[in-house]
Amino acid sequence: MDDTNFDFLRKIDFLQKVSAEILTTLASESQLKDMAEGSILFSDGEEGGSMYVILSGELLVSKNGIEIARRSKGDYLGEMALIESKPRSATVIAVLPSLLLEITQKQFQTNLASNPDALMSIMKTLSSRARENLKILESRNAGRMRTQEQDSNNKLEEHMKYLMQEAGLTSREADVARLICDGLSDKEIATMLKLSHHTVKDHLKKIYSKFRVHARSQLVSLMYK
Repeated sequence: MDDTNFDFLRKIDFLQKVSAEILTTLASESQLKDMAEGSILFSDGEEGGSMYVILSGELLVSKNGIEIARRSKGDYLGEMALIESKPRSATVIAVLPSLLLEITQKQFQTNLASNPDALMSIMKTLSSRARENLKILESRNAGRMRTQEQDSNNKLEEHMKYLMQEAGLTSREADVARLICDGLSDKEIATMLKLSHHTVKDHLKKIYSKFRVHARSQLVSLMYK
């Protein structure tokens, strides 16, 4: 990898606070993927273990045949694979010749998983893209999508409520856990719930202990499983 590609990594939001040493390691270990126009990066439902940073070109993201986004230079795709190995939730096709940098789950776990800033940024991206995708799909399938979205939200809320009850969370701990899943930082949670930063930290320790997890990413994966 040359200095230009190193600079690309530095500009990616979740890598901006990562040390130059780690970025250099990623730059040297990650593989480049050259895509021809019309080629498929991955398909909806396919198993995935990598994310991709777009160095050049443009890719189209679709769900059930509906275009939900276009990603270009400086964007990244497939980040859910770094949090948990789940099937891909969309199909991605190159609409222009594109050059991508692949970051595998192993590389992420080795170099970035212990970095809270990187994890927080990725979770915010996941939350934002999920909302964006729902809005687009709903606009194309208004009546059907409204019903499905409500059902999905209700099921997710019931699932989260059940897990939190089983874990023995207090009402305030449950509030904190929900905001963690929305990708809010400790400071943002403290402001929203009108709590001190120390109190939020204390709640987090109790939540992790009750769920037997050690990190935000593990809690989020558990809630959305």
